[in-house]
Amino acid sequence: MAELEQEKAVTHVGETHESLSSLLCNEERDFLIRNNGDKVKVEELEGKYVGLYFSAHWCPPCRSFTPVLSEIYKKLLEKGDFDIVFISADRDEKSFEEYHHTMPWLALPFSDENTRKNLNQAFQVHGIPCLVILDKEGRVITAKGVEIIKEYSAEAYPFTAERLDELRAKEEAIRAAQTVESLLLSDERDFVLGHEGTQVPVAELAGKTVGLYFSAHWCGPCRSFTPQLVEIYNELLKKGEAFEIVFLSRDKEEKAFEEYYASMPWLALPFADNTEKNLSRYFRVPGIPTLIILGPDGKTVQTDAVGLIRDYGIRAYPFTKERLDELEAEEEAKREAQTLESLLVSDERNFVINHGDAQVLVSELVGKTVALYFSAHWCPPCRSFTPELTKVYNELKERGETFEIVFISMDRNQDAFEDYYKSMPWLALPFGDKTKKDLSRFFRVRGIPSLIVVGPDGKTVTSNARSAVSTHGARAYPFTEAHFQRLQKEMKELVENSPKEIKYNQHEHPLVLTQRPVFVCDGCNKDGSAWSYYCKKCDYDLHLPCALKDQQDPGNQEKGQNTDNAVDENCKPAGVICDGDVCYKA
Repeated sequence: MAELEQEKAVTHVGETHESLSSLLCNEERDFLIRNNGDKVKVEELEGKYVGLYFSAHWCPPCRSFTPVLSEIYKKLLEKGDFDIVFISADRDEKSFEEYHHTMPWLALPFSDENTRKNLNQAFQVHGIPCLVILDKEGRVITAKGVEIIKEYSAEAYPFTAERLDELRAKEEAIRAAQTVESLLLSDERDFVLGHEGTQVPVAELAGKTVGLYFSAHWCGPCRSFTPQLVEIYNELLKKGEAFEIVFLSRDKEEKAFEEYYASMPWLALPFADNTEKNLSRYFRVPGIPTLIILGPDGKTVQTDAVGLIRDYGIRAYPFTKERLDELEAEEEAKREAQTLESLLVSDERNFVINHGDAQVLVSELVGKTVALYFSAHWCPPCRSFTPELTKVYNELKERGETFEIVFISMDRNQDAFEDYYKSMPWLALPFGDKTKKDLSRFFRVRGIPSLIVVGPDGKTVTSNARSAVSTHGARAYPFTEAHFQRLQKEMKELVENSPKEIKYNQHEHPLVLTQRPVFVCDGCNKDGSAWSYYCKKCDYDLHLPCALKDQQDPGNQEKGQNTDNAVDENCKPAGVICDGDVCYKA
């Protein structure tokens, strides 16, 4: 089952299935079990609302949702007419027992495989976790209990369409009357915290633009984003802007909260305050870091200010639609007027550097095809791609093409930049130059390695030259759309004329010609895309050239080890994930 496809778990609302006993019992068994081994007759559930919880220990989304459901279940037990039955999708009884031990509700015995299969079929369960809720007559109320509980918690009881309509209407009324006080005040507290334990009345935030910052010390992307947010916050305060941030911690321990909050100059909710959970549900916070922006009137202005800050920095303030429209218009005008010099020249610098810190005027590059190479020493995919790009660069130079590359370092220090730049034959932006941030934002660079190509007229030709280089090598030049279409036509002809399946001495199974978006060739250890000879069983790929080269003696294709590209994971900046062939901020 696909863990993230619970929305596909559907059955007809209002449909009456068989009685609970018919659904949950068999000829030899008329009971369910608790996690201590006690048996409970199925007939005891008749006349109750019953949730059928399809879940498994091996499923991370299930293990994440089960504690949430446990809290809701304990609250609803007080009503006396609600229960849950665990229907396991585990692979062995030990896993079932270990997982059931974390649940306060009943379970179908793991040994009754036939009943578990019948229930999956009866309720068309195509993904887990899935919670199907039946009313007191056995009619299906909803198969989307997981989503409903995530959104409305115990308030959703008894999960009927009428109750959900009530909650939605209530929510709309709350949003219409929303103020910063209605969001942040509680029955026990009329303040938020400053540093040194000072209490700041929530009323003092009225009339300000307020950011609600959901974050946690344990979260790498949060720790990566927080310094950027601190810089913007401090700059806005220096300008005299009426702006404040309130930190809503997702940390699990108060010590971690205190350590993390010490790095922040703004306000915070007290640790473990229930308001954080309420606001997470209210704003449907999908993950962290999340920055919600409230306007001076307390109404919601933006729910994704993290993305806006990454794109525009401080220029996104005050995050209103009008401001974003202005920025988009400015950006469009900048693209219309884009030249190589507008991209690479700054007030302090009109040059890029070569090895030995030799200066090369940007004006000397005008009229050439120039690639901007965003890369870093700490990034394994970058270290793997750079030799491949070097080969292409040297080949194009030997052909006399008017082509150049400018390295834009994403490294953390000068030494790493210099060590990495030694391996490159092209030009570079000086390390630490502020133009790097501007270019990253302008081109929306989300992951590295990234290769942006600017044409002889200074306009962007492609933002995905990395894929083209991996697929076509030097033949990708000059990277134009018309040229790519010709290459795609050639590739199509090559695929049509290639065998659909081959045998390869370095792999035990036949390899099938397969369309693959991205992969790493197991023959030459280089990136690839579009097509490969592929073994699904082993996740083994070969470039078409590697696979078809010298088929009379395929054993000469040695699998590249490329151990020089191994990088200590500790070298990576916080909040960075290297996933396959790309490193990005999560």
